Amino acid sequence: MKSEYRHLTLAVLSVILCLSNVSAEDLILVHEAWMLEAPTNARVIAGYMTIENKSSRSRRLIGVSGQDFERIEIHQTEMQGDIMRMVPMEELEIPAGSAVSLEPGSYHLMLISPRSVPKEGEAVNLELQFDSGYTMHIKLIVRAVHRGKTMKHFH
Repeated sequence: MKSEYRHLTLAVLSVILCLSNVSAEDLILVHEAWMLEAPTNARVIAGYMTIENKSSRSRRLIGVSGQDFERIEIHQTEMQGDIMRMVPMEELEIPAGSAVSLEPGSYHLMLISPRSVPKEGEAVNLELQFDSGYTMHIKLIVRAVHRGKTMKHFH
């Protein structure tokens, strides 16, 4: 009988350890990762997504990389007078229990010097690096450009 209790106790402890092994990194989710289709000679393409932090600790996106681009930067759009400027950011804070949207006219990724320009429906692979050391692999889906709606960016 003691042996049965010992096995039950070990089983319960194993379940508790497995459940407590969920890290804050496992609670970071990415939704709606996309980029607009660009002309074949594009030197810079913008990427968008929503990053959700379901953990109880604030996290920071500190880097982004992808083999299809020379480099990737985190930017914020700012209006300076009547000119819209893209301002590079070292990192992007994702507060605990909330989400940050990277979208046109706000935060976004600048995908610089593409090795080739993907077309509508294709996807590119990116790695998101967070301050905790966690790296998340995502896919940006290429969406078609809606003719008549353009946005001019100035650096």
